[in-house]
Amino acid sequence: MLHTTNSASLTLSKPTKHNKVGSLILQGCKKGSQKIQFKKTILPIHEHKQNIIILNKPKKKPSTKNLTSDSGFSSISCPQTETMMEDMLSNTEHELDRMVSQHYILRTAFNADFSAPISSFDKKTVLDIGCGTGTWTMEMATRFPTATFIGLDKQVNFPQNIKPKNCHFKQFCIDTNYVRLPFEDASVDYIFQRDLNWNLTKHNWVPLVEEYYRILKPGGWLEIVEADIETQSSSFYEDSLINKLIYSFYARQQDPFISKRLSSLMAEAGFRRIQSDFQSIPLGWGYQKLSVNQQNTKKTIRCSEFARAASSHRLELLKSLQSWFMREHNISQSKYEAYLEQLPTE
Repeated sequence: MLHTTNSASLTLSKPTKHNKVGSLILQGCKKGSQKIQFKKTILPIHEHKQNIIILNKPKKKPSTKNLTSDSGFSSISCPQTETMMEDMLSNTEHELDRMVSQHYILRTAFNADFSAPISSFDKKTVLDIGCGTGTWTMEMATRFPTATFIGLDKQVNFPQNIKPKNCHFKQFCIDTNYVRLPFEDASVDYIFQRDLNWNLTKHNWVPLVEEYYRILKPGGWLEIVEADIETQSSSFYEDSLINKLIYSFYARQQDPFISKRLSSLMAEAGFRRIQSDFQSIPLGWGYQKLSVNQQNTKKTIRCSEFARAASSHRLELLKSLQSWFMREHNISQSKYEAYLEQLPTE
């Protein structure tokens, strides 16, 4: 059965000559890419919505109050507190592999590592919020050696010694309310955030976006990549898992549909001019249902490989949720694994 995932892109800006701009991206494919053509060729059965947003704000004089030093890019401890939630995703080698796989799936889907319309990275300062393994951070640092790239994450899963000279990593918790990022006002050119909603409550988002607004330079860009938690599917087993997952998000004061509200959230923070784009990622492959002519095209073969990779990644994501999910919903390991075993066959 063919499975696909929808995504969107929105662009927001402020009506001034000196703008702060941010793009919000949810997984998907750019218009005119092979993924879009493939989606039009075969009726999608299973879809996942996503979004890109670009925002900018009027130029204002940078604040000189409460500036935070960032000398040396040293690590900052991240102690567990009572206000922090239990992680939903595991912190295992398999989860780290999944994050790396996700990076390349999204690169293929968007046909790019970033979507913000930045003409030059020369001498720019770039933040990767929730950098995970640091794959995006290091690849961008290698590609743009005259820029400075800084990755932040609460887990030290990023390289500490072997990395490009212009690439730095910090251990820093952002999944607490009213966090202040360790950067001065108007000091950053570009902020990139991806797949962070697993760790944020609905109360985290507003102060976090306001912090992004504070530290961005006029004309800077914010790019957020978040997926809609739902998929459009006829699968009973996956629907059952997703419905329980949505219930848990609400119980944990999280927003499972934040991707649908990011544009308004950005606007409230001071960004303006919103543009939205929706795309798809196939989950699974319906190769046996195609005609002979469709099967023989190179485009179809490439899309089939991508669809299989995306489906495999989706399965690994559900496996990474397994330990937390079983505790949360009092489900046995055998029952959860039985659910997962049904997914590839549908």
